[in-house]
Amino acid sequence: MAERIASATILVFVSAWAFCAAAIANTTNDKTNISDLEGTWFVLIHYKDSVTKNADSDRWLDKVWTFEHRGSRLRWVEYPIVVLESTQGRFESYKGNPRSRVLAKWKPNEAQLNELMSGPRVNSRGSKSKSLRGSDLKGWKSTGRNRVSGANVVGFHEEWSIEPEGDGRKFMITEVLGNDVQGNTEGRTLYVVESGTSDGQKFAGRFDRDGTRIGTFTMFRTPAIRPLKSSHEEDSVNERMQQRSYERLLRVSD
Repeated sequence: MAERIASATILVFVSAWAFCAAAIANTTNDKTNISDLEGTWFVLIHYKDSVTKNADSDRWLDKVWTFEHRGSRLRWVEYPIVVLESTQGRFESYKGNPRSRVLAKWKPNEAQLNELMSGPRVNSRGSKSKSLRGSDLKGWKSTGRNRVSGANVVGFHEEWSIEPEGDGRKFMITEVLGNDVQGNTEGRTLYVVESGTSDGQKFAGRFDRDGTRIGTFTMFRTPAIRPLKSSHEEDSVNERMQQRSYERLLRVSD
């Protein structure tokens, strides 16, 4: 009798241990766990725009995202202006615009990548942020809505969300314009994660803005954002660039 009780006790213990181990494994392998997003990410987008004159041209965008837990909420910040000392492959002088975006699938070269991996620099102009509520199971969403009710007044707001999508997740930014009387029109930008590295340092997937800008995106983790260079440092960079341009002119004239 004592042997049966001991065997049953061992069986229950082993079953309980296996259940706990499986639960821990599922938690560890859950790709929708928001905690692995916390930090700073460089986001690079390659796409084509079907409603532009050069619809077949490759285009690029880059930005920096940061994620930070604040109590039960998640703060998501987007910086649309990434500042790199080297503009090689990114911008060119075109029709009087010295910073015309190059139509290509730009990727950071070795020097630019090293600069990013030292901590990206961003211009805070145009940056946006949202506080998201939710859970890993049901997804995270920003709160608030368009509360404009007058027929002659148009309101605008954005809804941000991070939701489970298959084995990964999708980031979605919805822009809502209108009012309660005339109704709303929406624009939607989707980043759907389709693959990632085993260490969770890089993700890649599908990009779609309103069904007209369609392509792919990659995002990889970087150190924290660094402050922009001081005006003195910027002056030194500008002086070096001007000197190089002057030297090129001399070579051409020779």
